[in-house]
Amino acid sequence: MLYVTAKEAKLQLIQNRFSGLLGQPILGYELAQMWCDDDQQWSDWMDLPLFLTVGDSTLSISWQKFDDLAIEVGRVLPFSLGGSTVRWQWEGVAVLDAILGATIAAVSLGRGQMSIGGSELEIWTRLLITLDSGITLDVFNALDANGIALVTLEPRDEVIQAVGLKPQ
Repeated sequence: MLYVTAKEAKLQLIQNRFSGLLGQPILGYELAQMWCDDDQQWSDWMDLPLFLTVGDSTLSISWQKFDDLAIEVGRVLPFSLGGSTVRWQWEGVAVLDAILGATIAAVSLGRGQMSIGGSELEIWTRLLITLDSGITLDVFNALDANGIALVTLEPRDEVIQAVGLKPQ
């Protein structure tokens, strides 16, 4: 996977990957789980990409480090699984099940929150996929892994729309 860090590069990546998917329905998703021998159970492995199926396309969405974003066409992994036992979960995640069938209205880059020593840093770590229902899927950097939430964008949110059917 090719990761980008600069805000402008992220905006270009979002435009390249999502411009042809506006108005298309989200048909599916997959999230990784890894078998943990110590616990004898499956555990979410958010270091691997979210595979998001939109229309006829599947995108691999992945964050790493503090603010590196990759969005690839197809099911692409950022690293070898190296003998790990992995399964892919495609249903039963409430946040993602709620977006199935909704169509993409806009995709934006959002500013995250991070401070060091009391100084606020400018860090763009939120991929915001706004749906026709008005709800937004936030795929964010959760400190070197993916985080996922459904949000309603607030006027105070710093957001740059990369592609959209209508302004946000």
